[in-house]
Amino acid sequence: KIKIAIASLESSFLSSSTSSNNNKRFQPLIGLYEVTKVLPTKKGDNPVGGKWTRKNGLAQKLFRTRTTFQHLLPLEEPQTATRSESKEEKTEAAVAQAVNVVSLDALNGLLRITVILRGDAIPLSSDERFQLNTDANRTIAPLTDLAVRAYFDPPRIYFGKRRKKSLKKGEGGDDEYSYLPLQIGPSSSVILDTTYCDKMVRIGMGGTSGTRFVFTTTEVEEAKEYEGLLNLSSKGNKGKVLRRLVMTLAVSLYYAVFGNDGVGKMTTCVSRLASRFVKAVGSNAKITAFGLGVVAKMKPWAMTGMRIAAGLTSIVSGIAMLLILFSSGGIERDGVSQSSPSPSP
Repeated sequence: KIKIAIASLESSFLSSSTSSNNNKRFQPLIGLYEVTKVLPTKKGDNPVGGKWTRKNGLAQKLFRTRTTFQHLLPLEEPQTATRSESKEEKTEAAVAQAVNVVSLDALNGLLRITVILRGDAIPLSSDERFQLNTDANRTIAPLTDLAVRAYFDPPRIYFGKRRKKSLKKGEGGDDEYSYLPLQIGPSSSVILDTTYCDKMVRIGMGGTSGTRFVFTTTEVEEAKEYEGLLNLSSKGNKGKVLRRLVMTLAVSLYYAVFGNDGVGKMTTCVSRLASRFVKAVGSNAKITAFGLGVVAKMKPWAMTGMRIAAGLTSIVSGIAMLLILFSSGGIERDGVSQSSPSPSP
């Protein structure tokens, strides 16, 4: 039924009533949109959210998808220092900003990850459309004069934790979470066409995949969260996180592999504190002696446990370092053109 409704709307839609050289034809597309439905042409494709929303991916095992948006904004918004570092000619040719947002929650909202792709939408020239439309291997609908290529910055990933004040009082708003912003992964580009648009609905089509996207206009507060997040600077955060991970990796490896003396000292301190506690609360000599015996027997187990914990910490910190250094930011490569990563801020 959805496919039939989409086909009906598309057949009745005139992509433009003005000249293709007039960028005013894109003005009706500007707005805040929620991703309502995705109809991929190939089984297994996941064009919205990439690795973050793939059902069999690690992210979906730890988090749940809270919401997804794809906004088309005027070029002057948002007025932040996070504008694209694209070449000047690309920025000048852009007709809108594309802002893709994926928000995920875990532990009943205690933890939150928000992924934002911000890019400049540049109309395809008539020559580019002709070349794509006449490709002998093309099996999907031809591109219209509303087709654009969006040049996206590297993904911005915001790791959020609910503030204690908000947790106690149930407060919301922009200050509900404290965020660590990171910019990870390569810049990328995709082709997206608009096959239908009115005041409530916009239907998009992947320019190379043919996937249909149904977007509905929205005014919910969540749709505007990107504004505050894009104002958060990620400059230097990647280096700070990597330095902390290197220190954690070094210390945990030392205790796990070479640190028998260190672990022994730590467990000795713990056993002494436990012994003092037993002596303080013991009501008679037999109970005190029994308690001290238990503490003595637990010391070797404590040493083993601490070494295991140190080993696990080193593994986790090492994996985190690799993810930050080599991650695509959740972008899946199928149907997406990627360029080399820009220098980290």
